Amino acid sequence: MRTDLRLPDVRSLLAGRLAGRPTRANFRSGSLTVCTMVPMRSVPHRVVCLLGLDDGVFPRNTIVDGDDALARTPFTGERDPRSEDRQLLLDAVMAATEHLVVTYAGAQETTGLSRPPAVPLGELLDALDTTVPGGREHAVTRHPLQPFDQRNLRPGGLDLPRPFSFDPAALAGAKVAAGERVPAPGFTDLPPAPVGDVDLDTLGAVLRHPVKLFLVRRVGIGLPDEGEEIADMMPLDLDSLSQWSIGDRVLRAVLRGADPSHAIQMEWRRGTIPPKQLGLKLLDDMKELLAPIATQATTVRGDAPGGSYDVDLDLGNGRRLTGTITDLFGHRRVSATYSKLGPRHHVDAWLPILALCAADRGGDWSSGVVARARQGKGAETLVFGPVDDPLPILLDLVAIHDAAMQGPLPLPLKTAHAWATKQRDVSARAAAGKEWTTTGDWHKEDADPHHVRVWGEALPFEALIAEPPRLGEGFGDETTRLGALARRLWTPMLDRVVIR
Repeated sequence: MRTDLRLPDVRSLLAGRLAGRPTRANFRSGSLTVCTMVPMRSVPHRVVCLLGLDDGVFPRNTIVDGDDALARTPFTGERDPRSEDRQLLLDAVMAATEHLVVTYAGAQETTGLSRPPAVPLGELLDALDTTVPGGREHAVTRHPLQPFDQRNLRPGGLDLPRPFSFDPAALAGAKVAAGERVPAPGFTDLPPAPVGDVDLDTLGAVLRHPVKLFLVRRVGIGLPDEGEEIADMMPLDLDSLSQWSIGDRVLRAVLRGADPSHAIQMEWRRGTIPPKQLGLKLLDDMKELLAPIATQATTVRGDAPGGSYDVDLDLGNGRRLTGTITDLFGHRRVSATYSKLGPRHHVDAWLPILALCAADRGGDWSSGVVARARQGKGAETLVFGPVDDPLPILLDLVAIHDAAMQGPLPLPLKTAHAWATKQRDVSARAAAGKEWTTTGDWHKEDADPHHVRVWGEALPFEALIAEPPRLGEGFGDETTRLGALARRLWTPMLDRVVIR
């Protein structure tokens, strides 16, 4: 009788035949053995290599758990991982019959600053120096930090008869480094920026921070983000950024329908709130600030369900503006934030209303942001009503986008907003300079890492406004490029904004 076997049947039949079989450990077999120090302790070998004996990594750090009653009052004879690691190191040193190789990171990867070895390794080197004068210098080999360092690639570079490295890519890098030095091309020497469709989110990001988008999109430079440092202690006080982060998270939860008390309890359980009365005082103040924002946002949104609108606009010359607008409630776009109203919120509300009015000429659209009041504990709403002829304004903003992609644009958000706001009186230059120049410990826009990367540290305000408007950028009687661009961007907004 013939039986057809399926693929799973064949796999099942062959699984046992093809399974790996356990073998004895390959100790003392003449081959390379990679393992921790535990299984090989006290086993003699011709060569013993210990990798990564860095300070802070070895010996193991022991963090006492607050719930560990035995660790609070340790007694003699109890296990101590740090002492056990020291003993394992001694066993490994004594197990080497011909050669002992120990490695550690002797320099910081990015700055090149010297880093010490692990404490037990440092003690071993001290003992070597005491036993044989000059023993430390004889035993320690300091390798170059970079693989393309010439010392790695030439005979005698590391006191070796032949080159230490055989990497062809490192050799090519070393040849280039040893060649003729030429100045790096400037930002103005870039080829023309490609002209294509414009994304609504990208346009908003350019208007909020044109220099950052230029570095990321055209130059390919993304400045390192240090990120949020994770503290190992319960906070006793919160800075303004931490308070905003908590408040904005609670506000979003409340607007999604969560009970305010439940949202507050979630923050307690996150561990982001100071303990006991310190945290209670902070949460009481936060609830007092949150309540009017949530109430006003709910009132403005009304009973309409939340939705979105896909925008696809013809800008002419084969270009289109595309994107999705969210936070729509009927014909109203309403967002809410725990922060106070600022220039960023103007841009966040301005672009959607332009795109909506251009895409749907007959719609009675409005766009607004509900935020904390700039004075007192209430709420304020920034509102833009329908715009009669939005397309020319959008084309002006796209022109600013194109200029920002061609070179660093002197259009810092707060500085330009102050210039355009105060332009009707003589204090425009002073107000803009105040937003740009750092005084004391309060960093302003001249200390922004992206601005520092392009213009250097502490660029004087007079140098920022020294450039005259370029062809097609003029506005009224403005004689500076910053002033002309600021008024082209902000004047239509400031003429139409309503804050109530």
